[in-house]
Amino acid sequence: MQTEAWKETVSEQETMECCFLLERSSSHNFIEHHGLLEGKKGRQHSEDTATEDIALMETSDILFPSPIVGSHSHMMEQSNVRHRQLPLMTHLIFGSRLLIGLVILFSAGTIYFASSVEAAGVDLGVTAQKAWDSVLNKADAQTKLTLKQAYEKVGNWKTQEQAWEQKIKTLHAANTAELERLRVEIRQIDDAKVAALAEKVKQTQARYEPLFALYSSVNRQLDAAKAIKNKEWSAAIRTQAETLRPVVKLAREDIRIKKKELAEARKRKTTEVKRLRAMLAGADSAKKQIQTAKKQASLAKERYSNALQQFKQNTKQGQTSRVLSSLSTLASAAEKWAGSKQNIHTLEQKVSTTYVKVRQEIAKRFK
Repeated sequence: MQTEAWKETVSEQETMECCFLLERSSSHNFIEHHGLLEGKKGRQHSEDTATEDIALMETSDILFPSPIVGSHSHMMEQSNVRHRQLPLMTHLIFGSRLLIGLVILFSAGTIYFASSVEAAGVDLGVTAQKAWDSVLNKADAQTKLTLKQAYEKVGNWKTQEQAWEQKIKTLHAANTAELERLRVEIRQIDDAKVAALAEKVKQTQARYEPLFALYSSVNRQLDAAKAIKNKEWSAAIRTQAETLRPVVKLAREDIRIKKKELAEARKRKTTEVKRLRAMLAGADSAKKQIQTAKKQASLAKERYSNALQQFKQNTKQGQTSRVLSSLSTLASAAEKWAGSKQNIHTLEQKVSTTYVKVRQEIAKRFK
């Protein structure tokens, strides 16, 4: 029995150590796969791994002492304790390692994102990049710093241009969609009221239709009685006609009032639609300015492309003074390009502001 308990203890210790070593190996492979450990860091990591492994083994010896000494009951008690401690230790070890792995993954992603953003500025291409690196390597420390600062300035303006372009696309798409919605809502303004009044006129006319038919019939009979010169019949029909006349008059007045209400509602609808469409047209001036601004942006882009081409040629020639001068020209062109895009975005915001005001006017009608 002691031998079996001892085998069980050894098996559990080996399981603990193997799980720990496998998990550490996975973490180490992950780090090396992403290029985050090199040279001295790799050796330091290996030494730290060995130190922690020894510490874990010593901790295991303390938690799970050798089963050779002690009574059978004492061995069984230790076995039960180990059964309870094993899941807890495993959870703590794997939980902490998983947290470290996630932190490393997040850090690697942040580093990659930062490098991507930094590289999103000037696009030189392989050949021009090599020439630029050669210029930097040949320059003295102060000149190299000046060149880098000028180059970063160009990259910053280019990055801003790209950011403004994305904002313009997003806002323009939103404005286009909102314009379509506003046009539909303006066209449908008071449609429900007008439809209800038109239906009321139709129902009123239908309700009085029998009365009008009876009144017309009585009048025809009166004309017939007059034609045959039948005084008694004429008197009877005339009395009936005179009785119906005020009722018919009231019915016609009721229909006239209903039709008037319908006409006024249609007139109000036409006036309101015209007013709101005039408000929408207030964005036309900004839209025309946007078209002009786009032409200016195209010219600025062309100037930037020409300046970039000149910069690449100067880097191939390797003359530092010309490279620095072309960088200054390139930065100025990039700044104007970014400024033109910012101007377009500002004009798109004016369009959006106009649409917001129209939306507010429409909303007031439902209060």
